[in-house]
Amino acid sequence: MLFYIVIIVIALYLLPAVLLYFMQHRIVFYPTREIFATPLNCGIPFEDVYPETADGVKINAWFVPADNAEYTVLFCHGNGGCLAHRVETIELYHKLSFNFFVFDYRGYGLSGGKPSENGLYLDSEAAWNFLVNEKHIPPDKIVLIGRSLGGAVASRLAAKKQPRRLICESAFLSIQETGRDRYPFFPVKLLSRFTFPTGNFLKQVKCPAMIIHSRDDQVVKFSHGQRLFTIAGGPKTFLELTGAHDECYFDCSDQYTAAVKRFICAPAE
Repeated sequence: MLFYIVIIVIALYLLPAVLLYFMQHRIVFYPTREIFATPLNCGIPFEDVYPETADGVKINAWFVPADNAEYTVLFCHGNGGCLAHRVETIELYHKLSFNFFVFDYRGYGLSGGKPSENGLYLDSEAAWNFLVNEKHIPPDKIVLIGRSLGGAVASRLAAKKQPRRLICESAFLSIQETGRDRYPFFPVKLLSRFTFPTGNFLKQVKCPAMIIHSRDDQVVKFSHGQRLFTIAGGPKTFLELTGAHDECYFDCSDQYTAAVKRFICAPAE
């Protein structure tokens, strides 16, 4: 009887672990395809473009110019939704008089391909190359912003390139660290097929970095933001917000926009 109980207990432990291993692609990536809104819904003109990645995937992106803009924001969004879900953020940055360039990862929105960790990195490089080569924007006029999972994507790009500034919003240290928070009873490091090591990339970033996190974040613990700030090696700033993972920027919009504009426009250190 004891033998069968042990077998049942082991099975009950192994089954979720196996499911976690094979289903994690769906846990990490939540793409949607429908473009149900564009900046035109807010009366903001934009360019709809399709940069091509190094491995031949065409990704959909929006370039939103602002009058007399000195700086351009390259925005790496989180793991869910598509470009249509970024319209509120676009409107916010448009009011700050920054050009705004946001792209959908492969498999999201109208972008081709299927999402993968290396694929997302290639997508961000294609977005950077579009701004530098097609729009002729100097690297020192480009600000990289990564939100949530996009924090890893933007940090890697900042480590490879030489942007003016890097901003990580609601970002995690790595997929493994966030996995340990959610599934403490499983060997997440062994099971994880993805890394997205924001912390490791951030160590290599030389430009000034701002870490933004909400103490109320229910998706990525506030401690991740604190540890990322500690890790950042160059000039750095920390901004604490209140509110949920996706809503804190809008709940604290005055505080958020004032701090971001001050950080972006500050003289080079």
